[in-house]
Amino acid sequence: MPSEALKGLQSKNFTSQIQSSCGTIPAEDIKKYYDIAMAMKWQEKSEIDYNDARTHYLKHIPLGGSDTQPFVYKIEQPWVQEIWDKVNPGCVLLKHYLNGHGKNQSDSIDAGVKEGQYTIIVYLTPDMKPGDGGTLEFWTPNLTDEMRAAAWGTPWGLDGEAGKDILRSYSPEAGRVVVFDSRIPHVQRSVETDKFSISLVFKGSIGEPKGLGAKPIIM
Repeated sequence: MPSEALKGLQSKNFTSQIQSSCGTIPAEDIKKYYDIAMAMKWQEKSEIDYNDARTHYLKHIPLGGSDTQPFVYKIEQPWVQEIWDKVNPGCVLLKHYLNGHGKNQSDSIDAGVKEGQYTIIVYLTPDMKPGDGGTLEFWTPNLTDEMRAAAWGTPWGLDGEAGKDILRSYSPEAGRVVVFDSRIPHVQRSVETDKFSISLVFKGSIGEPKGLGAKPIIM
């Protein structure tokens, strides 16, 4: 059963299922986690955007789990487990990873199509201000036909509104935690200053994923 946090999110219109909070993780812990993440080996990652078909580049570190073969697995990083214990809204964990954004490093717009899956983003860079950029944007779920088909119960389904727009946006201030239905199109914009915005991303589902009891994924 979903926790009280997820019960508060659930509704037929999944685009309303967004929660943001600050202060869940103390500032001294955020600095500790940031230092650990910065010392890790970052990889270049490229993604193609739904809207403009351009290739976008960012930094990335896979930490565990899988989008295509969900299994129950153990988080191998103690500091990540500490964070998950604080922010888990009642999900079974499917995947987790780090993303990093500097100047000219933006995501492509991402969205899932499966009901009951949630994304939890935790921002780890100290002293990030709104003027630094790196905004997290949530868009209407009508950017592609596949999104529109999955958007039943919202104003943007197959026979719904055609206009594409930003629903909400959040600055990546240190310690901000954002929880949302993974079907909502979202994108992390590039930072506009010399700072490097680090986000720890968890993907989870309500209920047990396929493969429960299988050998844990070790990353």
